[in-house]
Amino acid sequence: MDTMKVTDGLPENYFEIVESLRTGVVLLDNNDDYYYINISARDILGTSNMLKKLHHLDYSETSLQFYIDSVKRTNTPVTLRDLKFKNFDKVEKICDCSISSFMSYDQQFTLLEFNETGRLYNISNEKNLIDQQKATTEMVKGLSHEIKNPLGGIMGAAQLLEKTLSNESQTKFTEIILKESERLLKLMNAMASPLQLEEKKLMNVHEITEHVIELFKYDSVNSGVTFSKDYDPSIPQLMLNRNQIIQALMNIIRNAVQATGYKGNVEIKTRPIQKFTIGTTSHDLVIKIDVIDNGVGIPQDKIKEIFYPMVTSKHEGMGLGLTIAQSIIVQNKGIIECLSEKNKTTFSIILPWITE
Repeated sequence: MDTMKVTDGLPENYFEIVESLRTGVVLLDNNDDYYYINISARDILGTSNMLKKLHHLDYSETSLQFYIDSVKRTNTPVTLRDLKFKNFDKVEKICDCSISSFMSYDQQFTLLEFNETGRLYNISNEKNLIDQQKATTEMVKGLSHEIKNPLGGIMGAAQLLEKTLSNESQTKFTEIILKESERLLKLMNAMASPLQLEEKKLMNVHEITEHVIELFKYDSVNSGVTFSKDYDPSIPQLMLNRNQIIQALMNIIRNAVQATGYKGNVEIKTRPIQKFTIGTTSHDLVIKIDVIDNGVGIPQDKIKEIFYPMVTSKHEGMGLGLTIAQSIIVQNKGIIECLSEKNKTTFSIILPWITE
């Protein structure tokens, strides 16, 4: 067995070890400026802009700076449970935060360790979403089989009956039967048919988002909608099925546009996230595509149901768009999450970084 080299009591690659931790590590100097911050901490605090000082975070209770000052003054470590704040990307976070102080080379440092407790809750929800999606798919397949058999008989009988009728006022009834039966058949196929496997290619995710946004802009019905973009150019290429991701993104953006009444704002934001777990699978890197609208929002008691088929609060559509989108992303090893509050709903497509 190989042994790890040790230098001055520390592993030779201790920096790489700290960088790979899922715990967010922040080291502040005596002026509370960042002396060191690891990747996980950057993800927790938000990295869309240059990091501001911690006291600029939007806290729901007492600010973190109060406890930092107390630890520096008393040299007594503290641990804050379920600290709630909005990071510099305005994303709500819930973390356990341990704060300690130490001296090194006659300089005082403050060490903060962030562990996302809210993320653990989300992981459990994601696993439930994936299990829910699988159960729903199997249920719909069985239901589709039971409906399509008698439906085929109804359509066949209607066609035979139509041939025996000469009066146009009578054949209109068989036409209605056939038309509505065909509509029901298409609906069952859309709900039950597996997605066709297509070749995946390395792609820039922004090429897909740009394409979809342009499609919506070309449609005159969306002329009252303002589309904005907040892209992170550092996102690497992903091995994607282009058509599938386009379909999922179109379903979500269409949902957002409808929620605004075709006269609001829809923002598409992309971010890479390090050390992320989807269901029970841990990934070193995932890509998150947020679709944010300022529409009416989703009632909290409906959030857990929106990915079920036939569940919708809108007057248009059959409630299949989000179900199909979730099915597509789950088949691509990802997940779709949703957060909603007054005048702000965010659907997040989360895809693992896969290059082969």
